[in-house]
Amino acid sequence: MKYLDFLFTNWRFLAFGIAAIFFASSGQTFFISIFGGEFRREFGLTNGDFGFIYMIATIASASSLIVLGRLIDKVDLRLYTTLVCAAMIGAIFLTSFTKSVLMLGLSFYFLRLMGQGLMVHIAITSMGRYFSKRRGTAISIITFGDTLGLAIYPLIGVALIGWIGWRDSWAALGYVYLIALIPLILWLLKGQSERHQHYELQLEKTAKLTGLTSTHYSLKSIVTELRFYLMIPAILAPSFLMTGLMFHQVKIVEIKGWSMSIFTSGFIGLAGASFLTSLLLGPLVDRWRAINLLPFILLPLALALLILNIFNPDYMGFLYLIFLGGSLGATFTVAEAIWPELYGSTHLGAIKSFTGALSVFSSALAPWVFGLLFDVGLGISEISWSAISIIIITGILAKLSQLAHPPPHEIT
Repeated sequence: MKYLDFLFTNWRFLAFGIAAIFFASSGQTFFISIFGGEFRREFGLTNGDFGFIYMIATIASASSLIVLGRLIDKVDLRLYTTLVCAAMIGAIFLTSFTKSVLMLGLSFYFLRLMGQGLMVHIAITSMGRYFSKRRGTAISIITFGDTLGLAIYPLIGVALIGWIGWRDSWAALGYVYLIALIPLILWLLKGQSERHQHYELQLEKTAKLTGLTSTHYSLKSIVTELRFYLMIPAILAPSFLMTGLMFHQVKIVEIKGWSMSIFTSGFIGLAGASFLTSLLLGPLVDRWRAINLLPFILLPLALALLILNIFNPDYMGFLYLIFLGGSLGATFTVAEAIWPELYGSTHLGAIKSFTGALSVFSSALAPWVFGLLFDVGLGISEISWSAISIIIITGILAKLSQLAHPPPHEIT
């Protein structure tokens, strides 16, 4: 009942988070990769060329995220979101009009920065800042935007390419965003002035009760803490491992001898498992704290890797994706709730943009590293056991982080 009350009371702001993540899908790998064949043919690129351009653009977007992401701490959320959405619209049209490899790389840079970077950053940072007591629940709810994006955008991309070609597909998407995105976002942000005033009053109240001028940590202070370095491997490992596995999914399917059609049907299970896991863990984060759940977020992925290593029937590919989706949902909910939980929300934009950039860096390196492992002759067995070892080690480090010196009191 409390869950439904929370949902109905805050439906507009939660819908804002869902919408931001959903529309960010145009800058996500699962959508851009649909056009990979078209890009390679149009510009005469090899698979390696395409992957290299995409990696450089992603790394560059991560560097920019560190600088631009922290501005959310200082700029009104409505203005900040409007500017990011406008830049996303420009990136989509730029992709449609691109005439050279250089322009294509620039398009990838802006798509990745605005989509995977800033629009997701806006949604998660907003939930963490304005829902101090129910941030886990709020973050779990807005993952529905990612679930919708996974389910809808690839289908739309394939259909549009077949109907009007790749250039007009991006142009059509740009016109939809131009007409709908900014008006919808601003409508969903109605009442933001009152929300922010309440937030600032709560900060003042907390400061008076604790007797401290600030219980909210800066980025500079947290990177000097041992706990940060014990936690961060567990937070970066999901993006590295899951991106590497997803980018080379065709190679994995070929090695296993699975049916590609049966395997791709498993993405429905992946999206559903991700969303359901996130919904389940949201209230648990609020009750038990994200830092206590962090060591266990990759356990479903470990099970997925065991399946990948041991079993060969086609239907096991479907099960593999379901367990991978479980870790995806757990990572989204638990890892994103840790920063405001431990370090407060005053500098949350700076902290999230920095850690988000690290995550993007790790995801950018994953396709290249996994590709090298395949190229030197390592098989599924060696790669899966290595990944399981990484999961165990990062889980132990995350558990040890709980023993490191904590902040003087929990920050809400």
